[in-house]
Amino acid sequence: MSWEQRRVMRAVSERRKPSVSSQGGVSGPFVPLVYVPGILDRLQYLGEYCRFNTSFSPKLRELAIIITARHVAAQLEFHVHAMEAREFGLAQEVIDAVAERRVPAGMDDEETLVYRFCTALYAEGRVSDELFKQFEEAFGKAEAIDLIVTCGYYATLGMVLNVSKASAPAFLEGFEPAFSVPND
Repeated sequence: MSWEQRRVMRAVSERRKPSVSSQGGVSGPFVPLVYVPGILDRLQYLGEYCRFNTSFSPKLRELAIIITARHVAAQLEFHVHAMEAREFGLAQEVIDAVAERRVPAGMDDEETLVYRFCTALYAEGRVSDELFKQFEEAFGKAEAIDLIVTCGYYATLGMVLNVSKASAPAFLEGFEPAFSVPND
């Protein structure tokens, strides 16, 4: 590794905190990103914001992340964030429905709005004015940007995981994908 790769890897290792689904440090999608330390460094700062500083509750954030992971067919990302989603109170039925690309039943109003916003964003690349207005009234404009950027960040990580063919970390022994993808 170059000096810059080692410096960034050390810095990211110190910043990434352990969670239900991660042991912290440089793992998962961050490993291949070491090849481009400038991207890794900046992307990890963005991820820290998306993970710990947005205005959304952890449950709603994790719902957006599993919708994103399903959209980009990132099985490992879906798995680890489904663990987080369960930890933060998202119903297993909702997680299963997202994995199966079904509209989840039994969501509360906030979950429904986040689900509708994210799925419209992925289906159309935008949301309707009516949906944006509903979202803004419930959460606010800044929160809409938080959600869009969080989705974009996790879509990036999911694609990195897919292209690098990252395997599940050892602590996720017995990892079983929640859905299949065409190239499995």
